[in-house]
Amino acid sequence: MKKGQMKIMQMAFMIVAVFFFFVLVGLFFLRVQYNDVSTSAAQLQKDQAISSLKVIADMPELNFDSSEPLTLDGDKLRIMSGGFGDEYDSFLPVASLEVYKVYPKFDEVNQCPGLDCNYYKLYDNGQTNTKTYSTYVSICSKVNEEFTYYDKCEIGKVVVGVKM
Repeated sequence: MKKGQMKIMQMAFMIVAVFFFFVLVGLFFLRVQYNDVSTSAAQLQKDQAISSLKVIADMPELNFDSSEPLTLDGDKLRIMSGGFGDEYDSFLPVASLEVYKVYPKFDEVNQCPGLDCNYYKLYDNGQTNTKTYSTYVSICSKVNEEFTYYDKCEIGKVVVGVKM
């Protein structure tokens, strides 16, 4: 009787041990899958931010000439930085949007609108935990000198902040 009871206890112990083994294997598998999902989500967020740089630079609200990609209109930037960019809260998939003039080089940041400005803060939803991505663009405007109109272009940098 005791020998049969011992065999039943051994069998029950082995079933519990095998159950715990498979639970641990399942937890390990779920952890690996969770890491893959979080890595994929971070990569998708990065890809979305990078693709939104080109989309934002080619928006009709900011684009200088629709035939030239990554060319921003300086006059439109001045207007948008005057507070009109706040209306794009639901339209833009980003947390912040800023444009810097890179060339000609400047010593201090002068926020637009203003004289000799080199920094345009177009949109900011106030989030603090953001990661920024940027690309270089041309900032052009129509200039009239000595009864001649021409396009004056400078090098700029579009900086997009995305939610972390």
